[in-house]
Amino acid sequence: MLVYWIWFSLLPGVSLRQKMLLLEHFSNPEDIYHIKNYQHFSFITPQMADALEDKDLSRANEVIKKCAGKKIGILTIQDGSYPSRLKNIHEPPLVLYYKGILPDFQKQPVIAVVGTRKASAYGMHNAQKFGGEITSCGGLVISGGAYVVDTMALEGALQSGGNTVAVLGCGVDVVYPRSNRGLFSKIEENGCVLSEYIPGTKPNPWQFPERNRILSGLSNGVLVVEAPMKSGALITARDAFDQGRDVFVVPGNIGVASGEGSNR
Repeated sequence: MLVYWIWFSLLPGVSLRQKMLLLEHFSNPEDIYHIKNYQHFSFITPQMADALEDKDLSRANEVIKKCAGKKIGILTIQDGSYPSRLKNIHEPPLVLYYKGILPDFQKQPVIAVVGTRKASAYGMHNAQKFGGEITSCGGLVISGGAYVVDTMALEGALQSGGNTVAVLGCGVDVVYPRSNRGLFSKIEENGCVLSEYIPGTKPNPWQFPERNRILSGLSNGVLVVEAPMKSGALITARDAFDQGRDVFVVPGNIGVASGEGSNR
């Protein structure tokens, strides 16, 4: 049942890696919920056993109720619609939440377009240009929905009449940045906004690097439009390398700080 998946995904004190280990030994979270004799399983540490003693389903039920009220879809890793590429990364999200129309990620090439929030005019132009051209060539553009590069890539894709997906570092019902409210509404009409975080989750800084593995995991390749030496876009590129994805880079002007990381 869905309530056990949400309970399991939200369970504190058990890492995602440990949760994946549990799922290798038990068919589903409902079976894990009903474990009684933890000492029979050598891989369950005392700390994990303590965490698994939390049998409160009230928060999970509240999440389901909120999703129903806000027309938010819920997808577990065992669902047939769960993207197969994402399922095969090192630490895939156990549950995904989405607003809009979930595309078939296997039906067309998926390119994640990423870059800095402080892009130059050159970077903004190319983000929009490539977003539109990838779409025109039959690709699906996904991005993080942040300022500037992400926004321009998604807008370029929409202007070319394509489906798009914004993968958020907060709940799908939380508009961040606020200036993208209209963009997210358009995306929901032609694709979806997607997140591993439950509805209502605020955009905490540590969630964005976590989110980046989903961007690369969903994609066949990642296009870095423009990124300085310290950039979340480069985290996504490293995730893509680790996951065996192709990485593409738009060359930047020499000596311009906003392109030093991507040029390197």
